[in-house]
Amino acid sequence: MKLFFPIYESLASVIIICLDWLIHRFNLFIQYQTIVLIIGVGLLILAAISVYLLSRKRGFGNYCKSLNDSCRLRSFLRQQNTINDFTSKAKVNLDQRIYNSALWYTYIDYAEDSMEVRVCIPNNFKAKKVLDSNLDNIAQEVSSYTDKYICSGHTRKGSFYIYKGEKK
Repeated sequence: MKLFFPIYESLASVIIICLDWLIHRFNLFIQYQTIVLIIGVGLLILAAISVYLLSRKRGFGNYCKSLNDSCRLRSFLRQQNTINDFTSKAKVNLDQRIYNSALWYTYIDYAEDSMEVRVCIPNNFKAKKVLDSNLDNIAQEVSSYTDKYICSGHTRKGSFYIYKGEKK
């Protein structure tokens, strides 16, 4: 999840700065106001440094494209809930939830002359079986995102399937 760490830092810093504003506005816990402000600003600076370090080698455009295409790939792989005909409510399927939660660790990383797609393998056998049926579609979907890269077949490394792509 190295791509999304600065986004989490930015959200945390905005929340902390808003909390500091509430402390100042309603005169609550005045003694902690400067500490909360320093933490919020520090996290915001840390997020900016993280974005700079992550985008230094690949460029800011590739970083943003990685974020966008990772979200698109997750929504492509996501399994929708089935609706019960009698109650009109979504059925609870544990295997489907495990599969969808494993997708949060799936991401695409674009560099200047290469790309890497990491798809997290779920721990459940049935969820893994669903993912295995979609493996051929993943390469086609990723190659439809951009014309610049040619995506190869997948290899397994630890708990990820990894697709590598080279620039044309």
